[in-house]
Amino acid sequence: MSIFDIFRKKGIQKEVYKEKVIDLSDNTRYPANVLADLNYTFSLGDDSENMLSFLHGRWTQPTFHWDWDDITHEEAVKSEFLQRAFYSLDTDNRKRRDAMIASEGYKFVWKNKKKEAVPGLITGEELCTYLTRSREWGLVSMKNINASEERDKRRWQLKPTYEDLMAELEKSDDTADYNHRDMGCGMLRFTNKSYGNKQSFIVNTALKKAYPITEADGTLAGFTKDDIDWDNVSQLDHNADAYRMQACYYFGINDYKDGIARVNWMLYPDGRYFADEDGFGMEDNDEVNIDAYIDTECRVLVKFQDMEDPEKSRALYQEALAIVKNRA
Repeated sequence: MSIFDIFRKKGIQKEVYKEKVIDLSDNTRYPANVLADLNYTFSLGDDSENMLSFLHGRWTQPTFHWDWDDITHEEAVKSEFLQRAFYSLDTDNRKRRDAMIASEGYKFVWKNKKKEAVPGLITGEELCTYLTRSREWGLVSMKNINASEERDKRRWQLKPTYEDLMAELEKSDDTADYNHRDMGCGMLRFTNKSYGNKQSFIVNTALKKAYPITEADGTLAGFTKDDIDWDNVSQLDHNADAYRMQACYYFGINDYKDGIARVNWMLYPDGRYFADEDGFGMEDNDEVNIDAYIDTECRVLVKFQDMEDPEKSRALYQEALAIVKNRA
């Protein structure tokens, strides 16, 4: 068989698609508000000005673009609508879902409450166009997604030694499991790269020791409840994470100076953190932080407490500095 025959044969092969029924009355699978929007959109008909107005009113800033230079705003609105409509389809991971649709070759069949096929405002072909670009893209994406998920799964199990962490310095950004930062005074900070993984360490290169700071789930590993000034922290609002020894939002360590570093633990974020794009859900509170000072062996010099007052913070730093000098 010549190369031309191979291309000719490949060119006439038909794609095999799996039929997937989208039941517009199934509120156990799809959110009720999505089904209501979808049914209403179908009732308006194809290429309806009312339909476009309805979609624009719902979602005026489409988020699904895939860096297409030639996508029209109407197409973007449609694709955004599809994103919302199929958010719970097969997987909560949007990128994985879109790649799966392309790689497995789904053909979508729309059904109404009577289980009858619905004339498509958005056809299965359009779905693949707007969501996935092509089946080839889906196959490549699924391979990359699977590799990424396997890598993340492995990273969540890591329990590195000092030698393991120092070996990270020689790796490229693509192969390293940890981000690292030079903190001064011969100290390094390592944070796990896996998404959502809060595991972190501090390394003292002079002593060749690694100190665990936070575990993968955000639990404090390098500190105990004895490192908290409870007379101060118990008076703060939204202090539950201190009692749980959990860093759910942020746990940062400043660079070292004079052998001392300031540690910042956010117990609760600013109320705007909980707001959606329209401002709903916002809470009426300021950020709640507690801070401590530590030495190069991650020993607490000044316990975690509210240090929002700059004068208090400076005084506590001098207290920490005096402790370090006395130890020397």
